[in-house]
Amino acid sequence: MTSGPIFSDAQLKLWMRRVQTEMAKGTPPQQTLDLVKSAMEAQSAGESQISPAIEIAQKSAKKI
Repeated sequence: MTSGPIFSDAQLKLWMRRVQTEMAKGTPPQQTLDLVKSAMEAQSAGESQISPAIEIAQKSAKKI
């Protein structure tokens, strides 16, 4: 099993709601999975880019 991003319970509930919404709209299961997987990967990538910026800002604030 690979180690991937860790999502909170609230985030996972939102992803499940997205799956249910897509399925209710009639989106095929594989397409629904691909949409949600892409969104999760984009969120993970965004968070990993934000983290270094936050750390830099915190270090700068400590020097002041």
